Amino acid sequence: MRTRALLLDAAVESLSEVGYAHASTADISDRAGVTRGAFLHHFHTRTELFAQTIEHLTARQRDAVQRGADTVSATTPPADALVALVSSMTAGELGRASVELYVAVRHDDDLRQQMLRVQHDLTHEVLAMATELIGARTSPDRLQGAFWMTINLVRGTIVDDMLGRNPAHRKEMLARWTDLAAVALAES
Repeated sequence: MRTRALLLDAAVESLSEVGYAHASTADISDRAGVTRGAFLHHFHTRTELFAQTIEHLTARQRDAVQRGADTVSATTPPADALVALVSSMTAGELGRASVELYVAVRHDDDLRQQMLRVQHDLTHEVLAMATELIGARTSPDRLQGAFWMTINLVRGTIVDDMLGRNPAHRKEMLARWTDLAAVALAES
């Protein structure tokens, strides 16, 4: 299983650094430090690799969200907690790899259905965490609206980053959104 995990981590890294179009099986094998034969022992095709990468990436995102949730306390302002949770699942290579896969699976029905299923489950788990952490301090409608806007804003900042925007811009956008989310979450 160690070789398989190395290959899956290497696939996420490759997606993040060179993109889906250039994430070759040779590159991924090299990044994992394994032979082509070891690769083929675990994955017979590139498509099979990326099908498993979707699951692996989602598991890593789930772990990142849990770590993010561990940093949120009962005194953390609701908007700060919400942005921290959502940002944790899309930070760094996890976010870039997920955006690469969103684009890549657009024309592959099987991979798209798999991606939609696992990402749907993950986002609903994150929404449940947000509800548990801050739901008593805002209405369900406000929380859901702010949550989905945060998901979409964070994805947009990942694309900005991938296109070469200064990383400080992402931090600035998240800070501005946190201020706006505080208003969106406030009871009127």
